[in-house]
Amino acid sequence: SEYRGRTAVHLDAFCWVKRDSYLPQGSQGLKAVTKYKLGYDPVEVDPEDMVRYARDRPAHMASYSVSDAVATYYLYDKYVHMFIFSLCTIIPMGPEDVLRKGSGTLCEALLMVEACTKDIICPNKQKDPVAKFTEKGNLLESETYIGGKVECLETGVYRSDIEYKFDMKPEGFQGLIDNVDRVMTFAIEVEGGIDRRKITNYDEIKAEIVEKLELLRDRPSRTETPFVYHIDVGAMYPNIILTNRLQPSAIVNDATCASCDFNQARNGCKRKMQWVWRGDYNPATKGEYDRTRDQLMRESGVDGTDRPFHELNEAEQAKAISDRLKLYSKNAYKKTKVTEEITRTDTVCMRENDFYVDTVRQFRDRRYEYKKLTKVWGKKIGTAQTAQQKKEAEDTALVYDSLQVAHKCILNSFYGYVMRKGARWRSMEMAGIVTKTG
Repeated sequence: SEYRGRTAVHLDAFCWVKRDSYLPQGSQGLKAVTKYKLGYDPVEVDPEDMVRYARDRPAHMASYSVSDAVATYYLYDKYVHMFIFSLCTIIPMGPEDVLRKGSGTLCEALLMVEACTKDIICPNKQKDPVAKFTEKGNLLESETYIGGKVECLETGVYRSDIEYKFDMKPEGFQGLIDNVDRVMTFAIEVEGGIDRRKITNYDEIKAEIVEKLELLRDRPSRTETPFVYHIDVGAMYPNIILTNRLQPSAIVNDATCASCDFNQARNGCKRKMQWVWRGDYNPATKGEYDRTRDQLMRESGVDGTDRPFHELNEAEQAKAISDRLKLYSKNAYKKTKVTEEITRTDTVCMRENDFYVDTVRQFRDRRYEYKKLTKVWGKKIGTAQTAQQKKEAEDTALVYDSLQVAHKCILNSFYGYVMRKGARWRSMEMAGIVTKTG
C-alpha cells in the first residue's frame, strides 16, 4: 500500500527506476542505481562491523545512516522531479499516475486527447478471439512478428591507438567512386540546402575524395590504426512511421479498397509493404479440431468439476479443447507445436486521416526543438558572467533537457503501443512493417 492524498504529491523514485532507467532487473537496487546514475559508490558498512563502528567511529556510522536518504534525494532531484512534471505537461494525468502507469497507457491517453481535438471517435479496446486459426485451418496458439535483429559483425575490443589488419573489397570502393557525384549532390542540396552551382571548389573536393578512395581500392589489405565511430540512426522508427504514413487505421484489405472512391491506379494511394509473420500452431487439422470439440460436448468434468462442457464459459471451453488437441497431436503427429515464418504483404492507405502520423511528427519536431534549446542554454553556462546568469542558464538547460527526454519517452512508445494487448489503436501488421523496414 502507498499514500495518496488530495493535497500532496507522492512520487516514488523506485517507480522511475523500474520503468525509465533502462537498467537490468538485477541492477535496480539503490546501491547499483546510485553507482550507474549518480556516478559514485554510496557509503557501505559490513553488518559485522556495525556494533564496533557505532562505538568507535560514530561519525562514520552517522554518514552511513543518511547515505541512502542522500542518494535517494539526489536521484529524485536529478532524474525524477523535472522528468515527471515535464511529462505532466504532455499527458493529461496527475504526476502520480504519470509516474506509475506504463508507457503504453500514457501513449494511449495522449492519442485519445489528440483524437478528441480532431473530432475522431476513439475505437474500443481490442480483444483477441479465444480461438484463432491459420489460413490452413490449424489452431493458432500464438502469433507475432519478427522484430529488429542485432548482428555482431566481429567480436573484440577496438582502440584507435592499436593497429588492426583490414581486408577490404575493392569493388565496394569502386561503387563509391562511381556514385561520388550523386552522394555529394545529395549532401550539398538536400542536407545542406545549397545550390551545387554555387560551390566554387566542387571539382577540387571531388578529386580529393576520389583520390583517397582509389588508394583504398588499390591496396585493400592494410594494417593501420583504425578510426572508431559510433553511428546512430536518429529516431529511426518514428521516421519510418512518418516516411511511409504508417498508422493502425491505414492498414487496409482488398474489401476496404474495393468500396473506396479513390481505388484507381492513377491516384497512387496504395502502398504495398512487407513484414514477417511468425506463428505457433497445433498440427491437427480443422476437421480434427471439430471432432475433438464434438467429443468434449458429450463429456462432463472436463475442467475437474462435474459441470458439463456446454456450461463452461468460452475461455474455459477453448482451453479444454486446446489441451485435448495437444494430447491428440502428441500421439498422432509426435509433436504438439509447429512454428512457421511467413513473409506477408499488406496495403497501407495513403489517404487515411493522418492524425496518428501528425501526432508522431509533432512530437518528433518538438523534441528536436527542445534538444536544440538544451544545447543553446548549455553553451550559455560556460559564457555566463555572473553567478546569477550561470544559475539561470543551468536551470533553463535542465528544464529543456527534461522536456526533450519526456518527449523521447513518449515518441519511442508510439511504435511499441500498437502491439500492446487491449490497445485501442492496435495493429500487428503496422508493427511488423516498421521493424521489417528498419
